Amino acid sequence: MIHNEEEQLEKKIEKNQDPKINHKKYDSDNLIKKNLIQFLEIQLKESEEKIIEKEEIVEKEIVLIHNRFNKEIEKSIKFSLEKIIIDFLPIIDNIERALNLIETINLKKEKYTEILKKLQFICNLLEKFFYLFNIKKINDTNVLFNPSIHQAMSIHYTNDIISNQIVTVMQSGYILHKSRLLRPAMVVVSKEKI
Repeated sequence: MIHNEEEQLEKKIEKNQDPKINHKKYDSDNLIKKNLIQFLEIQLKESEEKIIEKEEIVEKEIVLIHNRFNKEIEKSIKFSLEKIIIDFLPIIDNIERALNLIETINLKKEKYTEILKKLQFICNLLEKFFYLFNIKKINDTNVLFNPSIHQAMSIHYTNDIISNQIVTVMQSGYILHKSRLLRPAMVVVSKEKI
């Protein structure tokens, strides 16, 4: 019974309500919904911009990592022979010493000329190997002393040559790919007499 009375009361209220009031309520709800939609659209747009910004950052980082990785691989390949070549340098030095000794003594015997030809052939092969793997020999004389590629073993006092110039190369040095010193050249450097 109480329930019926409530229903009847509600019906009377609805009948007696002013339609303008109801319309205002509808407009107010619509305005709230529009504002909410605008707010959510703004938030969505900001979120999309942040996502795009983060994607760009991640893409840049991926490119940087890729480039760094490629440089490391290139460097590893480029300098992979370094240790082998350094270990091989004393053998090259001894072959050159033997060649110079035979040429200096100028032995005319047939067995020495055959050895000389074979040593020259080996030296030519080594030069091709150096060229192929971009190894530069440091053995120039009459150039200025450069402490980054030369090691001064002795000083030659003279007024015939300008000071701080390479007079003699005692042992050749080697550079790999124009940037990595395998071994400095051991040299005699000139200095003015006082």
